[in-house]
Amino acid sequence: MSLFLTAVVRFLFFAGLSIQMSSAQITAPADAPRATPVSGAIAGSTIGLHATSTMNVASEMGGAFMIPAKCDADGNLYIRKFASDRPLLGPVVKIDPDGKRIALFDPAAFSKLTLDRADAFSPASDGGMYQIAQSGILNPRIYVLHFSSDGSPASPTLLDADFEVYTFAAFAGGNFLVSGMKRDVLDKNDRGRNFTAVFSADGRELAQLTFPQRREAMKTGAKTGVQKSALKEVAKAAPSLDLAEAEAGRDGNLYVMRSSSPPLVYVIAPAGDIMKTIKVAAPLPGGTARAFHVSGNRLAILFWNDDSRQQIVVIADAQTGRKIASYGDPTGLGPSLACYSADEGVFTFLKLGEGNALEVIRAEAQ
Repeated sequence: MSLFLTAVVRFLFFAGLSIQMSSAQITAPADAPRATPVSGAIAGSTIGLHATSTMNVASEMGGAFMIPAKCDADGNLYIRKFASDRPLLGPVVKIDPDGKRIALFDPAAFSKLTLDRADAFSPASDGGMYQIAQSGILNPRIYVLHFSSDGSPASPTLLDADFEVYTFAAFAGGNFLVSGMKRDVLDKNDRGRNFTAVFSADGRELAQLTFPQRREAMKTGAKTGVQKSALKEVAKAAPSLDLAEAEAGRDGNLYVMRSSSPPLVYVIAPAGDIMKTIKVAAPLPGGTARAFHVSGNRLAILFWNDDSRQQIVVIADAQTGRKIASYGDPTGLGPSLACYSADEGVFTFLKLGEGNALEVIRAEAQ
């Protein structure tokens, strides 16, 4: 249900009906409840994670940040800041491994587009960044913004599309994966339908993608003892989103997570073909996928249980989904897993520390 509620909040964002932030999307300053550490020893084969370094980023004092964060092959962090004066158009900051801000990607720099919001982003191979953005509500114009490595606006691409976008990622070759929902915002009875497609670098639609929906949800509900009538009511309220998080793999494909139970990871080629579907089992009862990253031939998925407030990170083979290791958090690192480096075995978490300073915490197995 937490994913459903998060999806509803994001849905309201695009409809212009609410600017409330869900706890899964924003880390708020001051009095935000901290994650409860896993009590006692970590059971079974789960390995404990422990912080090896904590760095305060001086340039990012105060405020809040939104998740997910991203990182590139050079270890730079891309963090979307929450701007109270324009909550749907906050900038993205690029932080190098030493904690120095080296670029600011601000959608407001594309002033001629009169943007209403900018959302999901994807680091570019040239050191810059791509970000999905929208102008207008009733007849939205969907743009992909390209920023240069120094943060200056490079070029916008208008997509041949008319829908509400929630998930976005750029292929290394220049194509874009865009996923969201089509609906009539003037029709209160229109719950919308999922829409996912691959677009070319010049904005043309190349291929539409389809994913199983209600049947999969009903099967999952039956296994967990949820009544069919309750599942039908959820399905009536709003369709679940196709995809949640997407990142580029070193093979040129995108790895895209769907927060089902268990979560599914689709490997999507630049032409729009679904090359394979990977299923990753949850490591704890009631755990839902909250963060997802790709590094080399490894997937890192953070699972969180709302009731017990426990989290476990599963590392799985990116080709088969086979679990390689599970890592617990006995020291309260927080739920904002920003990066994972398979070569170094390092996990990077973000949180707000003393004085609302942004803390970058690196952790390893010990």
